Formats: sequence, C-alpha cells, structure tokens
Amino acid sequence: MNEFSKNQTYIDLRITANSGATEIWLGDDKGFFVQKEIGVLQTSLLPGDYVVEFGLGAPAYPIHLYKNSRYTQQELESGPSCKHPIPDITPSRNKR
Repeated sequence: MNEFSKNQTYIDLRITANSGATEIWLGDDKGFFVQKEIGVLQTSLLPGDYVVEFGLGAPAYPIHLYKNSRYTQQELESGPSCKHPIPDITPSRNKR
C-alpha cells in the first residue's frame, strides 16, 4: 500500500447528461479538469468540492461530494452556477 492509498475513502459519482452526445467535464476545486466523458460520467473520487461543465467553456455547476451521489444535467442546471476556478500553473521556485 502506498502513501496515497492509506485511509482513503472514495466516493462514487454518476452524472447523466440530457443527451448521449454531451461532453461532461469534471474539474477539481483548484480548477484542473480531472475527467471527461460523453453522455454519462461514472467515477470514484476523494470527498471534496468539484465543478462540472456540460461542454467545455459552458457554465460550471458546483458539486460537494461527501457521499455516493447521482445527478442529472437537468438537476445540476436547475441549481446555482459558479465560476470555474482558474488553475495556478506558476512554477514553484525552490530555495537552495
């Protein structure tokens, strides 16, 4: 068992789009996209805050993932949207 898998509890997430051709983009709370699926996204993630977009650049919707969850595009779009976080890709400067 490695350091990253110790005491980790993964949560199941399923998101179904309105159309089988819709791209589902899932991002983490730092703004990085972590997964893309078409039609249905089914995954297991660490608990936390995520955003989902139905098409790249479309409005983002927050997901607070703390238990196994199922959503439809219609459910998420009926709630509030949010800004997609902008990832910080500035190289870190190590002091020597």
